[in-house]
Formats: sequence, C-alpha cells, structure tokens
Amino acid sequence: MKRFFLVLLAAVSLGGLTAVPALASHESNNSLTFAPVSGSLSPGASGAGVINYVKGVSTDEPNTVWNSAFHFAGLAPDTTYSVFVLSRGAICTFTSNASGNGNCENTFVSLPKLGIAQLRLGVTPVLQATRQAVASGPGEIVSRGGCREPGQSGSTCQAPGR
Repeated sequence: MKRFFLVLLAAVSLGGLTAVPALASHESNNSLTFAPVSGSLSPGASGAGVINYVKGVSTDEPNTVWNSAFHFAGLAPDTTYSVFVLSRGAICTFTSNASGNGNCENTFVSLPKLGIAQLRLGVTPVLQATRQAVASGPGEIVSRGGCREPGQSGSTCQAPGR
C-alpha cells in the first residue's frame, strides 16, 4: 500500500505525465497548454498547467475534488491575472513578477466540464487552452486519465455509477 501511494505521489508530482486512472465520471488528469487569443494584450505569452481529479464522494458533481497548477511567462510585469474554467469560474489568481512570469495552484470542488480554460486580465482573455473536441480555439487540453465521459474515445474503463 505504501508503494502505491509513492507511485501515485510521483505521478502527481510529474504534472500528470503518467496516466493514473481516476474515479471521476468525466475528464480526470488534464494537461493544458495555453496560447494567445486573437488580439491578446500579451501576444508573446505562453503557459502550461494541469487540472487533476483527486477524489469524490460520488461520480456526480458537485461531489468531486480537483487540484490545479499553472505556470506562465511573457506577461505584463507586476500584474494580477486569474485562471478561469468557463464551466466553473476562477480557480486561481496570481500577480506576475518583474520579469512577467507567474504561477498559481489551487484545490477546488466541482468541475462540471473542462472544455475551455483562459488566463484573464480582469475580464479580458489573454491566453486560452481549448479541448478541440469541444470547440476550436487556441491552445490545447488533453486528458491523460483512463476514465472519461461515456462514449468519449480513448476511455479505458466504465466510470463508477454509470
């Protein structure tokens, strides 16, 4: 059992690079690559992050817990930004440093869908990550977990309770 937790910790520490099956009934371990939106205030900016399923008391929302971590570069210095998931709202906020770099992380409850995530300056999108199966747009969201929505290609298991 101790070895299992060490392997799980290593997978989470690597930012979801290792596929660890989750028990959520929807996207579980997600890798996000952000790209500038059209007309971005920071066209040279970039970012990456993960949003990973942690646990749940059922397979239905709002009974799941998620971890997130993001890193950004090329932003305006000493400026406050927020990461938004369009189906949920803001999940973390940070102030960029003097070099225009910044990061944030958070644990939150409930993630109905993960189709589009944006880095925003106030209400203005600067960068975006898009799940191409949901919408077309800049950036990319890729699920690395085995359990996904029923009918979603690549699922390696039937989600509990479905």
